[in-house]
Amino acid sequence: MKKAIVISIVSMGLLLSACKQKYKEARVKQGPVTEAVFASGSIEPKDVFIMTSLSDGFIIKSNVVENDIVKPGQLLFELDNKQQHVQVDMARKNLQYSKVFAAGNSPTLLQIKANIEAARAKMQTDSVNANRYEKLWGTHSVSKQEYDNMVLNYTTSKSNYDMLLESYKSSAEKVRQDLDNSKANLDNAQAGNQYYQLSATGYYRVYQIYKKTGELVKRGEQVAQLGNPDSIIVSLDIDEGSIAKIQMGQQVIVELNTLKNKTFAAHISKIYPHFNDKNQSYKVEAKFDQITAEMIAGTQLQANIITGKKDNTLLIPRSYLLDNNKVLLKHGSQPDTAVVKTGIVSDEWVEILEGLKSDDTILKEL
Repeated sequence: MKKAIVISIVSMGLLLSACKQKYKEARVKQGPVTEAVFASGSIEPKDVFIMTSLSDGFIIKSNVVENDIVKPGQLLFELDNKQQHVQVDMARKNLQYSKVFAAGNSPTLLQIKANIEAARAKMQTDSVNANRYEKLWGTHSVSKQEYDNMVLNYTTSKSNYDMLLESYKSSAEKVRQDLDNSKANLDNAQAGNQYYQLSATGYYRVYQIYKKTGELVKRGEQVAQLGNPDSIIVSLDIDEGSIAKIQMGQQVIVELNTLKNKTFAAHISKIYPHFNDKNQSYKVEAKFDQITAEMIAGTQLQANIITGKKDNTLLIPRSYLLDNNKVLLKHGSQPDTAVVKTGIVSDEWVEILEGLKSDDTILKEL
């Protein structure tokens, strides 16, 4: 009977030993910690814009290639403008005709002048006759009807003369207006040539060319991308949960997808104040501390934005931090639960502001 009791007690001891929880231990230590926000993005040229075509036509000549530096007024692309040349030629011919008609010796004005001279001569003759018949009527040498006819002839010829003078003024004004319109039409036609010649408006770098020689370009289509020749920026997408941590001037460690295991230093230079619904992120820009040949516009990259940094603080491994900012603290044979106040949280470490002391031992269940 006693033997059976001993066996039972030993079995219970083995069972309790098997159920005992196993933990991994770590010491609270002091050291530096860095908090960083991860972001993806790309290299973009600064102050870029798209050059678009103002007319339809085939590109007959391209005077630049990617990475060229262009200056103000430099002709970059030429479009076929045969139809525009025809319009210019027609406008130039119309101007020549208008100059002929507007000249003082033009056939139209000369004819009106001749008619005016004839009308003036007739008016003078009729005036003399009317005066003569008035005197004759005073001496009863002519009849009243004859006198009235002479007065009517003078009145009619004078009216015709005045009418021809107004006709000359009107015709002269019209040909002058036609001349001005012809000049304006020629200027407009010649100005239309600029729509077939795409020129630079400043000092820029050609980053991309979308249309090549021989390709058809329609009005409003993109032809090339140009931008600031001396500056490129890092364009980053930041998620909603991290944007509050981003501030101007923060350090950025950049790794280009084309150059793994090599980093470049940059600093936050602009934070856009709006949310991008398309990619569900905020846009942030950074400037490289130093520009190198590896930094090519369009290159994809990964970046870490340094949002917090301390040289000497209490730290625990991040994997030891439980939910609700709790940790398991070794206290004799049984662990205690301690609530801590955290500061900087990195990928590996958590800063402890309150709740633990240096050299405390914390536990993690295996």
